[in-house]
Amino acid sequence: MADVALGEIVTFANGKSRPAEGSAYRTYGANGVIGTSGECNAAPHTTIVGRVGTYCGAVHYSPEPCWVTDNAIIAAPKDGVNPRYVYYLLERLALNRYRIGSGQPLLTHGILKRLTTGRLTRAQQDAAAAVLGALDDKIAVNERIAACADELVRARYASSHATTSIRIGELGELVRANVPPARIGGAENYIALEHMPKRRMWLSAWADASGVTSAKLRFASGDILFGKLRPYFHKAGLAFVDGVASTDILVVRPKEPAHRGWLLAALASDEVIAHASAVGDGTRMPRARWPDIAAFEIPWPGDARVREFQGFVAPLAARVEAATTETRALTALRDALLPRLIP
Repeated sequence: MADVALGEIVTFANGKSRPAEGSAYRTYGANGVIGTSGECNAAPHTTIVGRVGTYCGAVHYSPEPCWVTDNAIIAAPKDGVNPRYVYYLLERLALNRYRIGSGQPLLTHGILKRLTTGRLTRAQQDAAAAVLGALDDKIAVNERIAACADELVRARYASSHATTSIRIGELGELVRANVPPARIGGAENYIALEHMPKRRMWLSAWADASGVTSAKLRFASGDILFGKLRPYFHKAGLAFVDGVASTDILVVRPKEPAHRGWLLAALASDEVIAHASAVGDGTRMPRARWPDIAAFEIPWPGDARVREFQGFVAPLAARVEAATTETRALTALRDALLPRLIP
């Protein structure tokens, strides 16, 4: 198979800073969506490549018009090239390894244009993009399921019309199961702050603990993890697996299983996050303390209605958990197929 330079099949251009205010289009930075814009500077089916910083070389795909900031590069297919194939090709090339600079990593157009890859026919490009795209489309559906479940739980919690309140500490307790690294198996599940999505109450990502070198906190499926370091990042969610967590995370266990849904909705609420952020220790790297969170008063509609709420949350959580399991299998399959379909 003859090689071709990327510059022959892809056009590269830098994004622009300061998009116009608005919500019509998604705004992409170096590592994906960072907000919205009233204007777009990239066409549909564009691939976005992180240009500078920690996420230099990260690759994302936008099926719709979008705004790309100057922290990223717009990669557009030339005539006759499948646009989604460009995305998978750039992902396959692991662009981060071609960055230059140490203090501030950087990718340039010149570096990208000179990279080479096997020349595929349009039919081969279409076939690879169709298979890989079908897997990613199903993963995206699963992500929307999780997002909708999150919104439903938040809306139901906000509309409780509770007339009394209760302290969080009466519903949940802090788990202090510290584990030294020597007692952590490499195959155990590991959740750090980077695995916890912002403002999502379902923890659907984790790694194995093979690289763990310091003490961690043991947690169980059904526990609620709360990011205590810089709590304004709004990281609080339900664990679907047993494992170990970073010590930058609080592990909270409901005192009664029937109160799990209410405790989860409370800890993931804007009000609790705002309180934890306001009273956290430190200015540059504030940390929330469990006693401050435990003492915070949340709405309480009564035990009967809270149990009804759990009946509402439990099947949603189960559906998200099933989608998470499927997504992990689909992701593994996609990653295995990628180098075979795009050699």
